[in-house]
Amino acid sequence: MTGNFLSCIFFILLSVPSKPADNKFIIEEFIIRGNKITNEKIILRELTFQKGDSILPSDLDELIKKSRENLLNISLFNYVTISYDKTDSGNLTIDILVEERWYIWPVPILKYDDRNFSAWLKDGDLSKTKYGISLQQYNCFGRRQTLKVTFLSGYATSVGLSYKNIALDKGRKHLIGADFETSNQDEIIYDTQNNEPVTFNNNYRQVYKREKYTLNYVYRPAIHDKHDFFLNYFKYDVADTIVKLNPDFLLTGKNHLESFNIDYVYTRDYRDIKAYPLNGSLFEILIGQTVSPPADGKIFTSTSIIPSFYKYFELSNKLYYALGINLKLSYNSSPSYIYTRSLGYIYNMHGFEYNTMEGQNFLILKNLLKVSLLKPRVTKVNFIPFEKFNKIHYALYFNLYADCGYVSDKYNTSDNDYVNRFLISGGAGFDLVTYYDRTLRVEYSVNGFGHGGLYLHLTAPINM
Repeated sequence: MTGNFLSCIFFILLSVPSKPADNKFIIEEFIIRGNKITNEKIILRELTFQKGDSILPSDLDELIKKSRENLLNISLFNYVTISYDKTDSGNLTIDILVEERWYIWPVPILKYDDRNFSAWLKDGDLSKTKYGISLQQYNCFGRRQTLKVTFLSGYATSVGLSYKNIALDKGRKHLIGADFETSNQDEIIYDTQNNEPVTFNNNYRQVYKREKYTLNYVYRPAIHDKHDFFLNYFKYDVADTIVKLNPDFLLTGKNHLESFNIDYVYTRDYRDIKAYPLNGSLFEILIGQTVSPPADGKIFTSTSIIPSFYKYFELSNKLYYALGINLKLSYNSSPSYIYTRSLGYIYNMHGFEYNTMEGQNFLILKNLLKVSLLKPRVTKVNFIPFEKFNKIHYALYFNLYADCGYVSDKYNTSDNDYVNRFLISGGAGFDLVTYYDRTLRVEYSVNGFGHGGLYLHLTAPINM
């Protein structure tokens, strides 16, 4: 009886049709259009799939979305459209349509030369303006190489030459580059007093000169991971007056400094759009070591470790949240003003745009809540005859933000009382995002010391 029952169950199970495995699509062919200059290999390198790959239908839309974001993030195209068609054999043909940017920019330059745009506007000093000409050739030979030659005068007289992203292999995993820059200034920030930068100006002779030579090697094993190695040589000269005003500007009592610097930067980038991310994450860590030749029997060394982490969340169709963390740990073998710069230069907190804070270590935590007022859209401006400029991408966002931070400085003076204490700030503002990766921010911020104001910026609020 039991045997007959088990046999019956066995035949019933055999009679139940098994669930068929999901049919996979095979990428059979790529059709790439619109790349009049860009080599096809540059485009194929950024895709999340390659010819011959098998893809589940449920994964296809997400892979196409990521591929489009990757192509936009290399800053060669204004617009990218990716679609697909089924072939007679049931496989896929992927159609990629790109609209290339304008790659040659022999343009006059008129730009502010200050720590940030708000600080420049506050001073109202038009003398802190650079003017000149720059010849920039992006996407050289259609291989994403960049050649740049710059001649500037005004607040700082400088000459620069760089050539980057030269691939050493067919897969573009190994790249090299080099650049040179020399700059002369008749005005320089030489100290921080009362938490604000102090400058010295001499209208008749230069007070600061810097030369920089750099060799760069990049290893990019995958789309989202990159290793940068920089070998730098710096040469600084300052006027004797600067040494009298701040003996530790370079090194104690020195008006000349030469140094060799090795930087390693690891980047893991999963942002949707690098210029103005709304979703994804970014982790970056910089490890730098500076060594100067012996002077008076002493060698100056400076070591820095700067990790940064940014996370972006899409909470709903119109609501977004972003978190940013910056940390700096450093050690200098002797006091040096230019090697202890912390907040107010590359890294900032809302509400402290006019301030500078020097220190060996700092920690910044940023929080931002974003509301989309105007979703990204494209408008064609018919009176502009040039195809690469007459389609304008724009979007508008409202932001609420709160920052906190701490700067540690063992050399601080009593008048610089923003360091070695807890810092907070907050505010609200609007972001206008438009084409060629441009962002205009208008913000009102208040810091924990009761100082507030209206600030303008030309970068995304939480970004690298």
